[in-house]
Amino acid sequence: MALWSMLGARPVTMLAWESFGEGWVSDVQKELKLKELTVLKAPYGELPDLAKVDWSSDVVFTWNGTTSGVRVATAIGSPPIGRGSAICDATSAAFAQRLDWPKLDVATLSWQKVLGGEAAHGMLVLSPRAVARLES
Repeated sequence: MALWSMLGARPVTMLAWESFGEGWVSDVQKELKLKELTVLKAPYGELPDLAKVDWSSDVVFTWNGTTSGVRVATAIGSPPIGRGSAICDATSAAFAQRLDWPKLDVATLSWQKVLGGEAAHGMLVLSPRAVARLES
């Protein structure tokens, strides 16, 4: 929902190193067909070169891979003022890892991953910046 509602106002940088990030990349490439799209991929078990992230674009990434456990942790650095939105799949991280909430504009999560329960209970956490983008 966030990808379809928010992307396209700025160039987009997507990070992928496992199946969930790859799935989001596929959606954006094949369904949204954005013109200004940069994809930074890494082999399974490794992170892409985070120094190449253009924070003036919208940046889409998973906090950590479910199967390999590779995670960005605090390696996303401090996005500069005037940056694009940081959109994060935090499904495997929420409730299990410390998330750097001030750096995230959109975080998706499912409480069943760590707290137990049936699937399909998605949550969307929006920063004031994300709400302003949606309203514009």
